[in-house]
Amino acid sequence: MSESNITKRAYGDALKEIMKSIPFEKITVAQICEKYGMSRNSFYYHFKDKYDLVAWIFDEDYVNLVKNQSFTPWGFMEMLCGYLYENRDFYRKVLKIQGQNSFSEHFEEFIYPLMQNQLHVECGCENIPPICIDFMADGFICSIRRWLLEKECMTAEQFVSVFKTLVENIVVGYSRQAENGENKSEA
Repeated sequence: MSESNITKRAYGDALKEIMKSIPFEKITVAQICEKYGMSRNSFYYHFKDKYDLVAWIFDEDYVNLVKNQSFTPWGFMEMLCGYLYENRDFYRKVLKIQGQNSFSEHFEEFIYPLMQNQLHVECGCENIPPICIDFMADGFICSIRRWLLEKECMTAEQFVSVFKTLVENIVVGYSRQAENGENKSEA
């Protein structure tokens, strides 16, 4: 691991540790730096703000999870949801944060192309209207947020199974409609 990544990981570990006792909104960059005796200049060399640090934690963990592996689209979703479930204490807190630079915004940008690919694979076609992709991506993101925020949330395997069934049923209906040349909006 490079020196830069070691430093970034230390900031990430500091943030996670502080978040065990202080809400994210009340945590300052100074507190993150103070936790392990690091400088604010160093923090701002690596990150724009604490929101950028949260996005980096997710991205770094995601890269390490998928590195040198191949997944089916649903296998990927299972891996992603498994990761979120295993780290749910952290992600429950950061998914509550809304607004510019929030993790929710970053997660939406991450999920959209994945959902687009998933739907293309499921439908077997490239001409899926963007509104359909928006609907499914927004539904997945909202479902993940609600799932993780439940006090006694189901396992990742159960969650993906339910979501997979839902998507497959919607895709089958959409595919039948497209094959028949139907357009419900014209009705």
